[in-house]
Amino acid sequence: MEIDLAIVNFPKQQSIFDSPASYKIVQKGRRFGLTKGAANDFINCSLTKKFKHGLWVDTVNSNIDRYVERYFLPHLNKVPRQIWNWRQQQKVLEVRESYIDFRSADRPENIEGFGYDKLFLNEAGIILKDEYLWQNSIKPMLWDYKPKAVIGGTPKGKGQFFLLCELAKKEGLPGYQHFHFSPFDNPYLNHDKIREEMKLMPQMVIAQEVYGEFCDDSGVVFRGVTRVASAIPQKPVKDHSYVMGVDLAKVQDWTVIAVYDRRTNAQVYQDRFQTLEWPFQKAKIKAICQHYNNALIMLDATGLGDPIADDLTRESLPVEPIKLTNEMKKEIIEKLIIWIDQEKLKMINMPETISEFTNFTYDISSSGKIRYEAPAGFHDDIVIAHALAVWSLTPLFTQRLVKKKTPIQLAKDRSTLRYELEDELEEAEWSQI
Repeated sequence: MEIDLAIVNFPKQQSIFDSPASYKIVQKGRRFGLTKGAANDFINCSLTKKFKHGLWVDTVNSNIDRYVERYFLPHLNKVPRQIWNWRQQQKVLEVRESYIDFRSADRPENIEGFGYDKLFLNEAGIILKDEYLWQNSIKPMLWDYKPKAVIGGTPKGKGQFFLLCELAKKEGLPGYQHFHFSPFDNPYLNHDKIREEMKLMPQMVIAQEVYGEFCDDSGVVFRGVTRVASAIPQKPVKDHSYVMGVDLAKVQDWTVIAVYDRRTNAQVYQDRFQTLEWPFQKAKIKAICQHYNNALIMLDATGLGDPIADDLTRESLPVEPIKLTNEMKKEIIEKLIIWIDQEKLKMINMPETISEFTNFTYDISSSGKIRYEAPAGFHDDIVIAHALAVWSLTPLFTQRLVKKKTPIQLAKDRSTLRYELEDELEEAEWSQI
């Protein structure tokens, strides 16, 4: 039974999927229409039995559900129900003899284990900040077949996606093709409205978000993290004062506790846990606080954190609740940026810490305001915990041993001072020395 839904991409969309290249690398600005085009292509190819094993990788599961509901199901509902099945819990779409596994990039290890002949990586500028995702998780799964892979997104700094674009640009390289589009290539958008919006946007934002250009250090927040990641976990030292930054979460995100020694500005402890009920979280925070000499608790008291701060205070723990408004978050993050850049602190070298600090980014609104955040599909709990702790730290003052000057050196100093004094009063004072 042949089924033709007459799903048609516009010409520049379709040029990507018509390419015979195994790896089609699509560098684009926002709203070009790559995601919708990829969904249309998956539907057409599954109905015409052009692949068997498909993989769609996106930022987070919530985006996957929306794409399936908005881009796939309206078309599939027009064909006999017995030839397709959407298993939402498992995130698998079966159409005729084909299936598409939908996976999120926040847990690359959950993607591994199967082979695929058709692949779509969405928001590659974001998800390929994690080089492991491409090199270790996805690429080996394409070795079983001659794949048809589309890897595309808006650039977000120069990472693995940038390297793939540069690779695909090389002339004569078999199997790769590079595409570059902007929203002005989408005939269904109001191009005049986009041009009006661009008048209020910073040039770097226009280059990246509209024209899909790779900008130097675009979105990079923390530089030199590996330089300061030299601390090792330490037990509490008598008479030392400690501070613990606490970023709370219950289900999707992580609760993170980062403890710093206020005498050395070095991190001494870190804990990270998930899906733990509030009474257990409070007990854990209390135990760590007391273990580290009744450490000051710098706690994110935004939303659900507010009653937690009250409960801990009632237990006579030293709590300083911090309401993370946009402005407050900006301030604590920028202090952490400066302290890392100037190497005023030391943190424990942990893979999840380095990864989160490396992926942490910023966005610039059309009005020019900076907003710090983790990319979609990533976490910033470790960064916030460190920022809260560092917010309470003060710079260290080092003592220098100064050798006592000889009478001859003092005489030279006085002679130099005399020639620098200009007014008569200062000359009179000098004569009395």
